[in-house]
Amino acid sequence: MLNYKMAVQNVALLVFLFPVVISIGFGAIVLTDVLSQPNRELNMWPFANLIKIPIQTGDKDIEIQELQRTYAINSPIQIKVLISDQNFDCGDLYITIYDEKTSPKQVVKQHGYFSQCFAKGNLPLPIGDQFLTNIDKAGNYEIVAEMNDKNYQKTITKAAKFKVQ
Repeated sequence: MLNYKMAVQNVALLVFLFPVVISIGFGAIVLTDVLSQPNRELNMWPFANLIKIPIQTGDKDIEIQELQRTYAINSPIQIKVLISDQNFDCGDLYITIYDEKTSPKQVVKQHGYFSQCFAKGNLPLPIGDQFLTNIDKAGNYEIVAEMNDKNYQKTITKAAKFKVQ
């Protein structure tokens, strides 16, 4: 009976523990091989950049929302703009992305949204549309949201920087 119990324990160890040890060993070999290739790195916390919101500079009455600090090449960049000053209701919104490494800054993408009437319901802009674009070149960029009142007498702007890698 004692021999039978020892045999069952050995078989249990072999059946359950051996695959775990082999899997860990095989995983370590594959991971070592992948990380030894050029331009590879191990990012144990990949969502750290999603938590950080880019610093915005400009007027207090305009805010860029949903902008991330970093984007992958050709991944969609989608933002919304909130305006808290009712004087800009039914004005024109321009969103421009600049390449920061050029001097003067070169426009990479630009979109215009006209007659943006947001006051009723305090809606995010652009209304009835969306700002959605992608960038196919790695680098540092600046996005600028500019809102003109309907008479083009006043303008408010907000800028934020992000990276494409």
